[in-house]
Amino acid sequence: MLWRTGIILALIVGAAVLAYQIGARLSDEAIMTIAGVSCGILASIPVSVGLLIALTRERSMYPASSFVEPEAEPEPEPYQVYRPAPAPQTAPLPQIIVVAPPQNQIPQNFLPYGNYLAPPTPAALPAPMQERTFKIVGAEDDE
Repeated sequence: MLWRTGIILALIVGAAVLAYQIGARLSDEAIMTIAGVSCGILASIPVSVGLLIALTRERSMYPASSFVEPEAEPEPEPYQVYRPAPAPQTAPLPQIIVVAPPQNQIPQNFLPYGNYLAPPTPAALPAPMQERTFKIVGAEDDE
């Protein structure tokens, strides 16, 4: 009996030393993660044991007469669909014809702008570009 107590005490001291060494070397975030995972696992143990007991218990101790067949449910009444009465037909509205007034002809120089802007002034043409010469790499010079 004394040697069991010694083994248990040695395991507890060894676990404490191991926990201290791990705690000294890991960051705070890692320790908090380990603590959270451990608490989650410990919280799931009682639920797992309860499910294990509930699902594996012997069901033959219940008498068969205590189970009563449920009565058949009556057929439900058909659902009443609401359909509103059609709206009475009203007389059609008279047709209205709108005739737009004739448009004045816009002078040729106002065409792209309509009557909103002043006529465009002819812009000066850009200076003619010089002739460009290209040299092809690897080609022989003819000059």
